[in-house]
Amino acid sequence: MKSYIKSIIIFNENGEKRIVPLKQGVNIITGESKTGKSALVEIIDYCLCSTRCTIPKGKITEFAYLYALVMHIDGSSYIVARYTGDNMYKMHFIKESYDFDTNTLELVYFKDRTPIPYKDVQYEIECALGLFVSNVSTDSEEKEKKASLRNMVSYLFQHQNLMASKFALFYRFSDYYKRKEVIDQFPVFAGMIGQEYYSDLIQLSTLKSKLKQKEKKQKANEKSAEYIRENLQVLLQNYYALLDRDFDNNMTLQNMLKTAKNLPDFDDSQLFGEAKITERYSKLNAELEELRNQERDILLQIKNTGNASLTGNSFSEMLKELKEQTSVSEIETDKYICPICGHDCQEVAERDAALIEATEWLDQELKLTEKYTADFSEDVRKLKEEHSKLEERIREVWSQIKVVEQKFISSQNLVSKREKVHYAKAKIAVCAEMNSSGVFDMVDEDIKEIKNQIMVLEEKIKGFDVGTKMNKAQSFLSDNMNKLAKTLDFEDEYQPINLNFGLTDGSFDLYQHQNNREKVFLYEMGSGANWVSCHIALFLSFLHYFAKQENSPMPLFMFFDQPSQVYFPQGNIDDSEITQSDIAAVNKMYKTIFDEIKDIEKDTGILPQIIIVDHVDGDNLEVKKEFAGYVRCNWRNEEKLI
Repeated sequence: MKSYIKSIIIFNENGEKRIVPLKQGVNIITGESKTGKSALVEIIDYCLCSTRCTIPKGKITEFAYLYALVMHIDGSSYIVARYTGDNMYKMHFIKESYDFDTNTLELVYFKDRTPIPYKDVQYEIECALGLFVSNVSTDSEEKEKKASLRNMVSYLFQHQNLMASKFALFYRFSDYYKRKEVIDQFPVFAGMIGQEYYSDLIQLSTLKSKLKQKEKKQKANEKSAEYIRENLQVLLQNYYALLDRDFDNNMTLQNMLKTAKNLPDFDDSQLFGEAKITERYSKLNAELEELRNQERDILLQIKNTGNASLTGNSFSEMLKELKEQTSVSEIETDKYICPICGHDCQEVAERDAALIEATEWLDQELKLTEKYTADFSEDVRKLKEEHSKLEERIREVWSQIKVVEQKFISSQNLVSKREKVHYAKAKIAVCAEMNSSGVFDMVDEDIKEIKNQIMVLEEKIKGFDVGTKMNKAQSFLSDNMNKLAKTLDFEDEYQPINLNFGLTDGSFDLYQHQNNREKVFLYEMGSGANWVSCHIALFLSFLHYFAKQENSPMPLFMFFDQPSQVYFPQGNIDDSEITQSDIAAVNKMYKTIFDEIKDIEKDTGILPQIIIVDHVDGDNLEVKKEFAGYVRCNWRNEEKLI
């Protein structure tokens, strides 16, 4: 991505303007103190959608009504402008041709153009740069985190207070969360990965969470299964013994559960001598059975209706998948057994046949499904009301049965036996109900499927090879830093230079490896000369690295604010105050910057942009001619930004 700033423009309310012209390559704004040099980086940051304005209060802010950047991005010019004061959250983002003349830009240009929120402009800039990663968060409990322009700026700016700092390397790293985001999003900014990678990571995280839940349930199920098996076997043995029947002790758990739903009945005819009583008793029992069947149906309706709303939302997606299939999956069987009663379910087979015949109507169903969702709360209420009535009737019938039994059973032995049978049957029902109520669900197949999905995703993610790419990036940064360090001003005690940068470990620390391989971190190094040299070496290496990456969305410009400050802390460059060693160090610094920008262009075919504001005018440097050729503004003798 070829991108740089063509100019910085400040308008006042009357249309007066101040222009700072810029070019690809090296740009130097030199001048005395209090001329507005350091405000330029804050203006750029403000126009790149900072949440607050950090431009120093004074003449510049009093003059300014509208700040503007003219940027070149990949063959087009873009005007990015932001208002001041109460309108600071309003901006313009306008695309123009590559050869747009920034000198012709006037305040009237914006008059008939409606400003838009600064967050919308941020999005537009990100799109222009090719930054399309909208979610990098793998934690489902966190809000979506976007790879953003605002995290990019940490790699672009070296403010005056950072340039020679031994404690801080990056802009905005004082905020822990911003620091973490900038570090985490480096692979995106480097063009290593895109949204597909993070979508796969998010899906993988979701599947792993689901797997943990399923495995937890599986362990609970194993305990439940063992409990049910041990207890149900004893209960069935006792029941069959009461009926004087044989029981298969080698029966599997699943067969036990089926048997528990289809127990042989006690012969009630033994209890009654009168046919009418027997008939009455049978009718009551038949009614009770019917009522219980109705109850099961209603409970199933309540469950299905409660799930219908959620199912409706996902049904549309399912239809879309079905549409992409060439044919309806082959039906493997024409017989289905009801998991509740064990009877054949002819209706299901018929519906399978109907499904095959209805394939041609799938498109119409898809259109209808996408338009409607259902809210079945009223249906659920009515079903629950109906269930309450059934429960009341069941209690009434059961009471009648008990009355008949108590009144007409004459044989105490038979009564006792019958009660024992019914009691045993009830205990079996309770034990078996633990399975049907969800206490004991088989999840083995679910776990197997989730593990297969995880394996596929892990292989796919491995294919992005982020680890190898990060190792190569770290090696490049360290090697390039050491190449540059040889031409910069480092103290003798750190020679030979062996700088390293903690990219792969996520520390983003810069350190020197001594001869004994001891790590000497930046904050442990002595002298400002070492600190500023480290900053220059690292950030020029970042600029070089990003320029090399074909898919990187990073803007290829960098801002250095007062790199010579450790040698001229007061900005005093009077001949009498300058030592030859300081001049030599500053000369090395600028020659290194100039040469590296040329090397980047030679290596990548792209000439990146570096903007340097400084007190020095270059007259005392060996590279003064080259320095003079890069000067865009020289604010001295009352000349200044405002």
